[in-house]
Amino acid sequence: MDDGKQVKKLPMSLGEALNCLASDQVIKSALPGKMYQVYDQYKRDEWERFLATTTNWDLENYLDCLP
Repeated sequence: MDDGKQVKKLPMSLGEALNCLASDQVIKSALPGKMYQVYDQYKRDEWERFLATTTNWDLENYLDCLP
C-alpha cells in the first residue's frame, strides 16, 4: 500500500550505519570536539575485526570443504 510516504531503508550492518552517520551533519555536529572522529575510528576498527572473525557457523559449514 503506497500512501505517498518515502520510507528509508535502515542500514543492514555496522559498516553501512557508519557510512550513513558520516553523511549526517546534524548528528555529527551534536558530538563535541573530536568525539565523532574518535567514535568513528573505534567503530570502524570494531567492524573490521568483526569481518575478520571466523564464526562457529563458518566452521560448521565450510571446514569440511577445505582440501
